[in-house]
Amino acid sequence: MTSAAPDSPASAPPSLGNAARALGSSIHVRQDRATTWLAILCGALVVVLIFVTTLGHFARTEAVRGYTSAASGLSRLDAQVNGVVKAVHVPLGGLVAAGQPILTIRLREVTSNGISTVGAAAASLRQKRANLIESRTRLNAFLESSAGDSSQLTETLDNVIKATIQNEEDIRRAHGRQEEMVRRVRKYVAAGYATRDALNSYERTAFDYARQLSEIRVRRAELTQQSTERVRTLQQLVLEKQSQLSTINSELGLVEAQLAGTSAQSEIQIIAPFAGQVAGLMAEVGSAVQAEQVVAVVGDPAAEPVVVLEVPSRAIGLAKVGQRVVLKYDAFPFKVFGVSHGTITSIASSPIKAPTVTSDKEGMTDGRPAAAQAMAQQSVFRVEVKPESKVIHAYGRDEAIALGSTLSADIVIERRRLIDWVLDPIRAMRGRG
Repeated sequence: MTSAAPDSPASAPPSLGNAARALGSSIHVRQDRATTWLAILCGALVVVLIFVTTLGHFARTEAVRGYTSAASGLSRLDAQVNGVVKAVHVPLGGLVAAGQPILTIRLREVTSNGISTVGAAAASLRQKRANLIESRTRLNAFLESSAGDSSQLTETLDNVIKATIQNEEDIRRAHGRQEEMVRRVRKYVAAGYATRDALNSYERTAFDYARQLSEIRVRRAELTQQSTERVRTLQQLVLEKQSQLSTINSELGLVEAQLAGTSAQSEIQIIAPFAGQVAGLMAEVGSAVQAEQVVAVVGDPAAEPVVVLEVPSRAIGLAKVGQRVVLKYDAFPFKVFGVSHGTITSIASSPIKAPTVTSDKEGMTDGRPAAAQAMAQQSVFRVEVKPESKVIHAYGRDEAIALGSTLSADIVIERRRLIDWVLDPIRAMRGRG
C-alpha cells in the first residue's frame, strides 16, 4: 500500500497545514489479479483431483485366446493317456461322421538298448501273421484242388465199376448160353448124335466162363473196396487240412488281437462319438498331451454358439459369471468390422492344462520365447462365454460365425479406484514398517 502527497521543497519543514492536507488526501490500493486467478485455478484443480481420485476407477484387461463352439450337442474328447499328437485327421471346423478318427496320439514307448520293445514285438507279430497267411493260402489252394480231385476220383471209380459190372453181365450171359449148349450136347451124346469129346469141349468153355465170372466179381469187390478206401483217405486228408486251416485262423485271430494290443500300446485314436462338426482342437501335431486332457470338441452345427476361452491362471482370479467381455474374431478383424461382446456363463473349477515346471538352475530350457514359457508355466482354465450376437455385420450383410472360429477376448482382470492406486505405495511402506 502506497500514499501520495503534494510535492514540497525538500528544505522546507512540514507545517501543520501541510500535514492536515496530507491526511485528508485519497489513498489508492492496487491488487495482483493474476495471482488471484491462479489460486482459484489451483484450488479447482485440487478439488477435481480429489473428486477423480475418490470416485474414479481404472481397469486392466488380459487378452486370451479361444474358439467358437456349440452350446448343445457338445462332446468333449479327452486323451486317455500321456503322449504326443502324431496326426490331426480333421481340421478345426471340419465335419466328421460317427466313428471317424479325429486325432492320433503316439504313446511314449519303452526302449531297450535303443530299440523299442513295443516296435520289436509288433514286428515279430507281423512276421508271424505273414507266415500264417501264407500257410492259409496253401491250405485253401489244396482244399480247392482236393474238392476237384475227389469228384474226379469218384467219377473215375464209378466208371470203372460200371464197366466191370457191364463186363460181368456180358460174361454171365455168355456163361448162361454156354450152359445151355452143354445141356443140348449132352442130349445129343445120349442120342448118339455127338461125341464125348465135343461135350468135354463145351463143358471146358462153360467152366472158363464160370471162372471169369468169379474173377470179375472178385475184381469188382476189390475195386469197390479200393475206391472206398481212396475216398476215405482223401476225406481224412481234407478233414486234417480243414483242421489245420481252422487252427491257423484261430492263431491269426490271436495275432491280430495281439497286434491291436501292441498298437494300443504305441498309439491311440480319438474317435468322434457322433456325426457333427469339430468345434475345438486343443492340440496340434507334435504337441504333448496329458491323460484326461481335453484335446477336441465335437458339436452340432445347428446348435447355439458359445465361445470357449482358455484363460491362464493369472487372469482367472477376478473373472466372474455374468461379466462382460470383448470378443475379436480372427475371421473378421476388429479394426475393420469392430468388436463384439459376450457374457461369461461358466468358469471351470479345475484347469484343463497343467503348468509346465522348468528349472533354470538345471539348465532345462525349451528354446521358446519368454512369453510362451511364462504362459506354459501357468494353469489354463476353460471359460464359456455367450456371445451377444450370432453374426457379424460385414460389407452390408450379416455373416454367420462358424463353429471352430478362433478369436481373442479381452477380460477385465483388475478394477480399482484411483485413490487406492495412489495410496498403495504409502500402505506398502506402512506394511514394511
